[in-house]
Amino acid sequence: MRLQITPQIIARSFMLCDAASVFSTVDASRAYLREWLPWLDNISSIHDYEVFIQQSQIDEASGVSLTLGLWDGDNCIGVCGFNSFAPVAKIGYWLAESYQGQGIIQCACQQLINYGFQQLNLKQITLQAAVDNYKSRAVAEKLGFTLQNILPQHEWLYDHYVDHAVYVYAS
Repeated sequence: MRLQITPQIIARSFMLCDAASVFSTVDASRAYLREWLPWLDNISSIHDYEVFIQQSQIDEASGVSLTLGLWDGDNCIGVCGFNSFAPVAKIGYWLAESYQGQGIIQCACQQLINYGFQQLNLKQITLQAAVDNYKSRAVAEKLGFTLQNILPQHEWLYDHYVDHAVYVYAS
């Protein structure tokens, strides 16, 4: 699958040959991304991303989830997708620090939301972000998501729990 996000940026399904590029991006942004992403310590090699990509391909083919790389030419700059579809779709994303503040994630999520409602016949999409992750919460609000509730101590983030804000977008 492929979506045009901006004239320069595309979102597309991962291929196994993408593992080195996405690992390089994660590794270069590791300290920054670690503030909000709990899985970074589990990704320590290109092989780890090869395994991730293979599972993403299986999950996409079976309709379990949809994971798209965000690309600026040959450079992976982030990921967006639906982490699950049941009972409602859950959208997730991350972006390399050097690409933030340009509206890329907002555009990518809007394209993904449109695809979800128009092509996948979704009725509702949720987005969760740590309460103190103001950038991610701002993305949700700019996209028109409505704050539904706060989940106390919802996620273990390396050495502490963080509360999550749960946002909902209905078709």
